[in-house]
Amino acid sequence: MAITYERKRKKQSNILYTVITAILICAVFLTTVMSFYIKAENDAYEMLHIQTKQIKDDLTLQLKSDRENLITMANFAAKLYADGESYDIMFESFKPIGLIANIGILNADNTFMTKMGSVDLNGKISFEEEAACGEYISGRVPDLTGGVDELVRSAVPIKVNNETVGILYGVIPLDVIGEKYINMARELDAQLFVYDKETGKFIIDTINDPPGELSALKSRKYNGDYSYEQMASGDKGYSSFESIRTGEDLYVHYSTIEDFNWGIMLARYETQVFAETHKISKNLIIMFGLTILIILAYLELILRSEKTRARLHSESSHIRKLLLEVNQQYTNVVEALKHIKEFSGSRSAFFADTDGEDFVYIKPSLKEELLLGEDRKYFQSELFRYAADIHTVSELMINFMQITPDTHLLKTNPEFYHFLFNHGIREVSFVIITDKNNHVSILGAINPKKSIVVRKLIEDISVCFTIAIYNRKHLNRTELAATTDSLTGALNRVAYKKDILVFDEEKPEEFSCIYVDVNELHIRNNKYGHAAGDEMLIYIANSLKEVFFGQHIYRMGGDEFLVFAEKTEQAIVKQKIDAFVEQLNPMGYHVAIGMSYRTTNTNCEEMVREAEIRMYESKAQYYQNKEQINISEDTEKSYSQLKTGIREIDTLISVLKEHYNGIYRVSLDSDNAHRILMPAYLGYKEDEENFSKLLVRYINDIIHPDFHRAVTSFLNYDAIKRQISEGKTPSITYKKVNGETVILSVYNLTDDNENVKETLWVFARE
Repeated sequence: MAITYERKRKKQSNILYTVITAILICAVFLTTVMSFYIKAENDAYEMLHIQTKQIKDDLTLQLKSDRENLITMANFAAKLYADGESYDIMFESFKPIGLIANIGILNADNTFMTKMGSVDLNGKISFEEEAACGEYISGRVPDLTGGVDELVRSAVPIKVNNETVGILYGVIPLDVIGEKYINMARELDAQLFVYDKETGKFIIDTINDPPGELSALKSRKYNGDYSYEQMASGDKGYSSFESIRTGEDLYVHYSTIEDFNWGIMLARYETQVFAETHKISKNLIIMFGLTILIILAYLELILRSEKTRARLHSESSHIRKLLLEVNQQYTNVVEALKHIKEFSGSRSAFFADTDGEDFVYIKPSLKEELLLGEDRKYFQSELFRYAADIHTVSELMINFMQITPDTHLLKTNPEFYHFLFNHGIREVSFVIITDKNNHVSILGAINPKKSIVVRKLIEDISVCFTIAIYNRKHLNRTELAATTDSLTGALNRVAYKKDILVFDEEKPEEFSCIYVDVNELHIRNNKYGHAAGDEMLIYIANSLKEVFFGQHIYRMGGDEFLVFAEKTEQAIVKQKIDAFVEQLNPMGYHVAIGMSYRTTNTNCEEMVREAEIRMYESKAQYYQNKEQINISEDTEKSYSQLKTGIREIDTLISVLKEHYNGIYRVSLDSDNAHRILMPAYLGYKEDEENFSKLLVRYINDIIHPDFHRAVTSFLNYDAIKRQISEGKTPSITYKKVNGETVILSVYNLTDDNENVKETLWVFARE
């Protein structure tokens, strides 16, 4: 009996221990599952917050950029109004920009003007009320011209002498703003709603077509302490309620777009939020029926997995932070690739897209293994080809691929197999991101030590990576402002310095440089004030933009502009210059113009210098004629339309003295010369002797003996003609007996390089 009792007690103890163990396992299981759900929920809210801010910042920048464009157009409209001209030129030249698909102008008599004509809006809208509103962006409003679709209006007053004479509206169709940001929401696998906080009407709605209203969410069943009133009136926060479409809970982050009194919400369904957590729970349930040893082993794996996941989440968050700041620090792109490479233990990490963006990071000690030149182009082309094949059979936006030089690749693509093998590439893991416009981006790593880790990481950050590159590429307003003149809107000297390097490298064909100097700016400023001078500069800049549309226009200084014209015949450039000068006549504005032309550009600075000299020659000729108007017929020599006084002659001469010792126009056939600058530079009586004789005296008396022979070679006019016919500019640098260094250059002033007659000899200070 004692033995039986002992066995029974032991059995009960075993059962008790088993029950206790089971309870403990259940507790651990439930606790683990609960922690996963809580973390998934927190991660979902954090991600919604980050992505909502991304979309909100993008939308705010876009709307502000569109408003800046409208302000520029409103200023132009004000100028047309002040000049008594119609708005037709503005309507005809307008093309959709940003989100703005069309424009219209509301006049003081409530007539609404568009490209299609005028509409009487009396009784529909009040000009006085609109003028009192100033600049604003509406919510979802009806089309005033009678269209059935609703739209968004961006309004900017047209002011003349501080009086509102009209309202310029930029029309933003709902489908235009919706297409961009609904696609962005789809890329984020979320539901997006943007609404007018005053009316509650949705401007962007990823669920309903046409868009609904915020009040439709009032009847939903809200979870916990959340409520509709809290969401509708709050500036920002989180909410959760039951969807009537699927019966699932929706997790929401909402915020206010302060500058426009709009609200924005980004939401995800419960199945999206807990998709990964559901998988983990299912695996835990399956493992629950196994032995304690297996459960403990599994729990150990879970702990390790959680640790890896935490590291992955931390790394992803850090990379996202780098990408969010890519507009401020462009090197963050390479820094993000460095983190991918180091986290996955890869040889290198790379990003490329079909727009030509190309970034790579490789460990410095492995630089010799970096793919360069044609090898790099071939490698990327093969990856894009695989991406195109995947896209044809899959509708997924994001696809992961892994390529290894195995027997299958040897059979299907032997050339690529040998390429990978010869370059020591044993694995390429990459993610393909494709949008509906077939724009493809690739983010990946070469020879990762942890294939699974690198897959999770790049899949997690791939969309963020693509968006960051897109934002950097399309929303870099800071860089645009740094290269634009604030007064005239033309490019500035920063852009000029960058562009001439590009032009010298690319060597564009049929290339012209037009140097424009504004006359009488100083006199106008003193007589009418600096505002009048600014108005003059703005008009001249706008005229250049209109006549030389599509070309490169720079403001080089206070009253100087420069135009680079590519792929345009010399005769066409001359016609455009004539048109530009004619456009200034009604305003009484006058300019001096110098032009240089090359069939193929080889040196921008040389062309600029040549054009500048020809502009000065034209200016000097005018000063000699005082009040006469002189337009040179040889447009390659110079163009000018000048009206000034003796006062500016001294200014011109003082400016020229800083850069040049002398400028002469020399006829190689007659050997006669005409002084343009420094009447007594060569000395002697130039009008009574041939230029070659004067140059001989100048060589003997002024130039250092070490340079006599070299400069004497310029007396061979046949050699000068031959060099010019070969497309060269004869030039020499020499020293005078006083130690001063001078550069002598000879330019052709005739259209025909084969029959050189008239030349320009420039003695410039080094």
